[in-house]
Amino acid sequence: MIRGDTKNIATNPVTNKNIDPDEVFLPAHIDLRNGYVTDAGYWAKRPGYGAAYRTVSAKEPINCLIPHGPDGYSIVESGRVFNLASTPSELTGARLSGNYRPTWTKQGDEIVVCDGGAPIKISAGIASILADSPPRARFVSRLGSYTIMSGHDDTEVKYSAPGNFENWTSGGSGFFNVKKTGEIIRNQIVHRERLFLFKDESIEIWTNVGGATPFVRYGGLYIEKGTKADYSVVQANDTIYWLGDDLDFYVLVDHQVQEISGSYREEITKLHSPELIYGIHFRNEKKIRWFAPVEGKCFVYDYVKKVFSEDNAWAHGQFERMPINSYMELNNKQYFGDYDNTGNVYRWSHDFEDDNGQEIRMYRRFKLIPSARGHNVRVNRLRFRVKRGIATTSETTPEAFWRYRFDKGPWFPYEYIDLGVTGDDDPFVDFHDLGVGRELEMEVVETDAVDFLLTNINITVRELGA
Repeated sequence: MIRGDTKNIATNPVTNKNIDPDEVFLPAHIDLRNGYVTDAGYWAKRPGYGAAYRTVSAKEPINCLIPHGPDGYSIVESGRVFNLASTPSELTGARLSGNYRPTWTKQGDEIVVCDGGAPIKISAGIASILADSPPRARFVSRLGSYTIMSGHDDTEVKYSAPGNFENWTSGGSGFFNVKKTGEIIRNQIVHRERLFLFKDESIEIWTNVGGATPFVRYGGLYIEKGTKADYSVVQANDTIYWLGDDLDFYVLVDHQVQEISGSYREEITKLHSPELIYGIHFRNEKKIRWFAPVEGKCFVYDYVKKVFSEDNAWAHGQFERMPINSYMELNNKQYFGDYDNTGNVYRWSHDFEDDNGQEIRMYRRFKLIPSARGHNVRVNRLRFRVKRGIATTSETTPEAFWRYRFDKGPWFPYEYIDLGVTGDDDPFVDFHDLGVGRELEMEVVETDAVDFLLTNINITVRELGA
């Protein structure tokens, strides 16, 4: 008979990276990686990826993916453009020549792409230099019938003639300058038919009122929060998210700025190169992933559950950088372009339980005080409730593993959580006679290429007194 009080351990996945690990107790976790919050509030494994879906001939990083046409396009670091047909081929005629991450927009079936060099047009499977000497812009957007470019100059914004992104010198084309002096344009986003110009310390909003001077600053409005990282700006969930000039992540709510990363701020301020952070909207998952490539970090924000976590690759016995450099969704499937010099485009999906043969190391670390009065307790039983019976032909006896320690002492050896052969779906796995202490710290890790879901942990303790 198991004697003592049985309690449920709150395993809802919430992290707080601002607090010293010695001070973090449930429900906050010390660390959460490579998972996502289910609709029931549990922590499940993130998608993985398989062998390359497409490989282009240029063995370079894929800086941009464009979900247009039957197969989409990829742009490599040197500016060469490839279609992603079953046998990819390079588009003839022109390539990008700038040094920045490409941005793009569409006019009908034609695409214009900017990267700080001469803009190019993709039309009918051919790449060409955009006509009429447009600016050597970094950013391009579409607002109504106008194509708008910026980033070629600290303060200037240029717009094409209406309905013609190859007319920059007549027919209603023109330019304007941001109003607030002393700041540089860092990015632009068109949202709800308004142009948001992100700068060092503020955001200006411009709108199209028609007439000979079509663009005016909306309501004389400044939003007093700029960006530290030009390419952190992401349009998602019918709003805009970005890394602020003070190293917090923000969301725009009715032209009001709301901070979303309070629990991760200390982790972000440790970055040596926060200005290199780039953000990508994974729309199918309702998540934004912000990548800090120098430090190998990937901050994941679930904007529905409002939860931050981290994603990592696992290699050389440690957590490493995710290889995601660009992303697109095409025909309701997700793809990413490789950060490394491979020319590979991968499919990202829950169909893959590992990362192209490398384990997905799903990890959580937390600490609890079993006695509400802080007394010593004897832990008689720990019961995991997991999804079992998930074996496959390649993983016939899947396992997770865990370890624990009391009162910041040495860790006990790892023990294995049997995840069940096919048909063995009893969800409970028990461990007995853990020992005595006031604080119990645990790590739970899953690496096998199978589904994994931990729903509850129950602990049965006997209080021993002070």
